[in-house]
Amino acid sequence: MLKKKISEMLNGKIKIKSFQEIASLDNKIHNIQFGSNENEFSNLYSVKDVRIVKSGNTCLAVLKENFLIKELCFQSKDLVREKIDLNKVYKNGYISFFPKKIKGTSVCLLQDVSQKENYFHFLYDCIVKLSVIENLKEINYDNILIPSKKFNFQKQVIRALNTKKNIIDCDSLEVFDLERLIIIDHPYWKENNLWFNDISNLPGWSVKFLRQKFLNLSSKKKFKDKIFIDRSDSSSPYNQIINNSEVKEFLASRGFEILQFTSLSFSEQVQAFKGADLIVGAHGSALANLAFCKPNAKLIEIRQEDHPVSLSKISKINNFNHKVWLIKTNESGKMFVDLKKLENFIL
Repeated sequence: MLKKKISEMLNGKIKIKSFQEIASLDNKIHNIQFGSNENEFSNLYSVKDVRIVKSGNTCLAVLKENFLIKELCFQSKDLVREKIDLNKVYKNGYISFFPKKIKGTSVCLLQDVSQKENYFHFLYDCIVKLSVIENLKEINYDNILIPSKKFNFQKQVIRALNTKKNIIDCDSLEVFDLERLIIIDHPYWKENNLWFNDISNLPGWSVKFLRQKFLNLSSKKKFKDKIFIDRSDSSSPYNQIINNSEVKEFLASRGFEILQFTSLSFSEQVQAFKGADLIVGAHGSALANLAFCKPNAKLIEIRQEDHPVSLSKISKINNFNHKVWLIKTNESGKMFVDLKKLENFIL
């Protein structure tokens, strides 16, 4: 391919190395253990003089000279996290004449494209990595590289972090050189695995970090203790309710507050969930706020039966009652909610 030939002329042939092969006083790995659970850990890598190359929406390449460092790269296709030899930069090369240079030590929160646009992934795949940094006090850093801050929720989350570090929006960057990189394992998504399966392995430390950072955010807006998540404004075709208006009218008559979470600020979303005794809603990104539920709250999650995403780990960590109602979709791909069954669920 022409692109690969030009890439080799400019950068040399790209090869693969393990982190162990570059390990030195300048390039270190730290294993961070969370509590006494031996499965609750994460690796943090500190590397001097590296280049990051973003290729498409699902590929992040980390290069030391012309070597891809396999533990630090990320590549996925069709929601499967792939091996390093399928990394697009390794397969096709890259072309760059004037990469951006970023001085100081930079914590990289980038990986998959979903972090750029999706509220859930921005919190659980991206922001929670800062917990790993906080557990290693000897690490000092200057910058935080984030996937994007074009959406209001991203700006509000960053503001709520109340950090004095320099926030660098990498949405428009494709190739950039770092004086020193700090990068952390993906919190839960493992190589060769389907995302739908690995989400059930969401680590407890990530949920606890979100509660620690954001649970006490204040909001002038107050909410009822029974809420319905109306996701009819979502652009996603999944988990949509065909008789949504009927469901809203029914639940409103039972004292529920009807909320569209895209119209709420981040602090309002936190407030709505942490004060709720009973939550009803179809599966969607708003359920990222389950991290803020109080113990003994009750959630009725309505989900189409062919959408295998389990968030039960969050409810287990926060000790609240989580019931999943699986509904078969009709020919248009939407769910019909039986009001009599719904009434039994909310009793």
